[in-house]
Amino acid sequence: MTIMIDRDRLFSSMAENRAREVVAHIGFLRNLRQLYEGGVTQTRLAQVNAVSQPAISQMLQRARVEAPDVRPGTHGGTAYEIAARCAAGEIDPATMRAELIGWECDTPMASAAYPDVDDARPTPEGGVNHPIGRALTHGFLTDEDYDLILDALAD
Repeated sequence: MTIMIDRDRLFSSMAENRAREVVAHIGFLRNLRQLYEGGVTQTRLAQVNAVSQPAISQMLQRARVEAPDVRPGTHGGTAYEIAARCAAGEIDPATMRAELIGWECDTPMASAAYPDVDDARPTPEGGVNHPIGRALTHGFLTDEDYDLILDALAD
């Protein structure tokens, strides 16, 4: 006897699990960055995570952009993270929409006197539209939520 699989349920579960994986990775990067900023060496972080020190260095570069501290009053450090948390089932869609509509965009840092210094500074890409568009592309937002959020931001 063959067991019938509900494909819609499997697709839904797969999307939710992918979002959980993204949220977990952001959390890992945030913890790594916070430990490093708290004085733990890259060598020690490499030992604990069974990777090379250069791998930790690369992870820390990504963490500075992808895993900032969670903003007070929200469920994430980026608009993308908030959308991913909703897709993972951690927050409800109404909360996600409210947080994204109220998201304060980072202002780009002033240019340094030395051009080479700017290479190390993470700069926000495209305000809130970029991470929201990325969340839509990755399936963390519905078309309706995307339109609703962008319409509200345009007002």
